Amino acid sequence: MDSEPATVAVPAVNPGWVVLGDGATGAHPRPASPSVGRVVLRFVLANLIAVLLLLAGGLWAGVEAAEDEALADARRTTELLADVLVQPLVDEQLLAGDPATVAAVDASLRARLAETPVLRVKIWTAEGRVVYSDEARLIGLSYPLDAGGRQTLRDGVTRAAVSDLTRPENRFERPEGRLLEVYGLVGGPDGRPLLLETYSTYEAATERRFEIWARFAPISMVVLLTLVAVQLPLARRMVTQLRATQQERELLQARALEVSTEERRLIAGSLHDGIVQDVSASALLVARAADDLRTGPDRGQHRQVAEVLGQAAGALREAVRSLRSLLVEIHPPTLDRAGLPGALADLTARLRPRGIDVRLIVAEDLEVDPVTATLLLSTVQEALRNVVKHSGSRSVAVTVEQRPGRLVLEVADDGVGFDVGASVGRAHAGHLGLRLLADRAAAAGATLAVRTAPRAGSTLRLEVPHP
Repeated sequence: MDSEPATVAVPAVNPGWVVLGDGATGAHPRPASPSVGRVVLRFVLANLIAVLLLLAGGLWAGVEAAEDEALADARRTTELLADVLVQPLVDEQLLAGDPATVAAVDASLRARLAETPVLRVKIWTAEGRVVYSDEARLIGLSYPLDAGGRQTLRDGVTRAAVSDLTRPENRFERPEGRLLEVYGLVGGPDGRPLLLETYSTYEAATERRFEIWARFAPISMVVLLTLVAVQLPLARRMVTQLRATQQERELLQARALEVSTEERRLIAGSLHDGIVQDVSASALLVARAADDLRTGPDRGQHRQVAEVLGQAAGALREAVRSLRSLLVEIHPPTLDRAGLPGALADLTARLRPRGIDVRLIVAEDLEVDPVTATLLLSTVQEALRNVVKHSGSRSVAVTVEQRPGRLVLEVADDGVGFDVGASVGRAHAGHLGLRLLADRAAAAGATLAVRTAPRAGSTLRLEVPHP
């Protein structure tokens, strides 16, 4: 069957085919829901990552806390050394660099420093001269004091920091690695302040860091793992309920399509057997009355009434045609009575009064089984409904071809097109039917695909296995 031809404009953009439903591969228009086990596994992994991040944050905080505590310990040790050991040993001979005095001070300090974490001691004058150091090569040398040392000489506050081993006076400490450097104040014999500088190992801070971390890490892990264990059953139950709700919604959607089809059939049957027959009979009676008045003996007297009755008969016949068109739109004629070509012709014919040119290409002798015919017919009906509601098309082409091993249906229009991902993925109004058709096609082992883009027209293609 080839109705009056219509030209469908070729879009400027030629987008690719997007498969909405594929019965051969099980593809569906929306992604499959993940399994409960996979969702729970993701949940567990996310919580484990959170645990690791928390432990890493705790380790970092432990490093900071341990370093602060180690610096505080170094300050206390230096203050104690300054008051108890160094202050009594400082005199004029030491400031003058007397070798015997320096040797005596060195012997006294070394014996006491062996019992402390202090690795090195330096005593500075305010001018930056080293008057004593357990590293003899530094005694008598002068270096610029750094900001911390100068500030301690001014205000007498003990200061501690991680040592800057790049400074020249620290060249002998570099092999020791990272050190804690402390500045304390010592009173000189002439009343002038002297600067006491000590160096302690950084391992104390490192050990303290792991001690703090090891104290709090088990508590944090137990709390978080307990939280995960409590949440796991809740997460599993939530996912199970969501999957059950989704399956129920899909069943309701499929059932809604079936119920809608049945309701359309009942409504169409009631209209056809009721009001259509009544209006048709009324049209025949009115037309007969008009003919009687025109041909009767008193036709001259009743000419005006005959004309009115003729117009009424024409209006009634037009109403019958409109009702039958509406019946086709509500529910196509039964395939057993009209066959697929006739049903498709009725479906496409209703677009012409709307100003849409339609071209139908289908063989008159095409024979298909009832299930396939119903699938083809419902697909065309939904496609044409979308054309009327959304596309703004001027022309549509409906083609059914018998190819080796399959039937191919295509419905092409020159309308505005649409975004497949946005429209089908989010089930916009007017495109829910496409999703249901895709599910129905997949269930029947057929393939439903669409080729469209905004302002590029649309083509819907259904491929059904057919020997």
